[in-house]
Amino acid sequence: MRLNLPVIADTADYKRHFSNDVWQQAVAIICDRHHLPYTSLRRSQQGENIIFFVDERLVIKIFAPFRESYLREKAALEFANGKLGIETPAILCAGELEGWSYLVVTQLRGVPAREAWLEIELHERIGIVSCLGVALKSLHNHAAPLSQPALNRDWHGFIERQAKMSVERQRACGANPEWLERLPGYIAARLELLPAEYEPALLHGDVHLGNLLLAQENGHWKITGLFDFGDSFCGFHEYDFVAPGVLMVQGSRELQRAILLAYGYKESQLDMNLRARLMLLTVLYECSDLRKYALRLMPKAITFTLDELEAAIWTFAAE
Repeated sequence: MRLNLPVIADTADYKRHFSNDVWQQAVAIICDRHHLPYTSLRRSQQGENIIFFVDERLVIKIFAPFRESYLREKAALEFANGKLGIETPAILCAGELEGWSYLVVTQLRGVPAREAWLEIELHERIGIVSCLGVALKSLHNHAAPLSQPALNRDWHGFIERQAKMSVERQRACGANPEWLERLPGYIAARLELLPAEYEPALLHGDVHLGNLLLAQENGHWKITGLFDFGDSFCGFHEYDFVAPGVLMVQGSRELQRAILLAYGYKESQLDMNLRARLMLLTVLYECSDLRKYALRLMPKAITFTLDELEAAIWTFAAE
């Protein structure tokens, strides 16, 4: 059976077709193709890809056609399996339907951390981010899969491209004019803080409350899984602190110190140089949006200087 799935020319075209009923039919065909019985197919309302839950067992992810996320996620999930100390989805099937790539993976237990985070007390949050720090260290301790072309991006070239694009990117996000004026000099002054020589690690690239699963065990919240490896690539390990830093532990000295110390940093390493590196990586992050990060702190933060914003987001270091 041919569905005549949409041919996408640009992001606006993709948005127009994103909620089309044809995707339910596509997922049913994928299940039939791989002999996957089901009772219900439930569309997820989250994410930029087309995601369906197959009962309570499986997840089918049909990938948006713009960012090569399919190849990145497939290679990263295959590599990460069993390496974090917390569950990650296992790939059961992979394929293509009328030009659209897809994965069928195991569904992990738990609820997205964003749904529970506000009700979780600080001491339990500290335990959760400490567990996350240990998991990231476990992942980064394994030799990076540089033999995988989808993951072996040119780290230094990536940083250079992000630096060149940073002003226009932040302008498109509605950044404070002072930030736009200062960004070129701000970046140039900090680039030398990034090591020229480093041990490459596989980076998840997008660890935040929406991609982390939690469940209560014996009355305490625990991490039960981490998913969405579509932004993964090999690079400098500190890049993996940006997403949790601005979307999970932003502005919290206790939580930032917990994740960094659990990762293995010494107290003496939680210094202003680390803060400057992390803010630089925040600016150069693939999906960086300084205005959004400021608003997550407080409304008036969009009027901060870049130095004030750095100090407000990354609070782990003593002045």
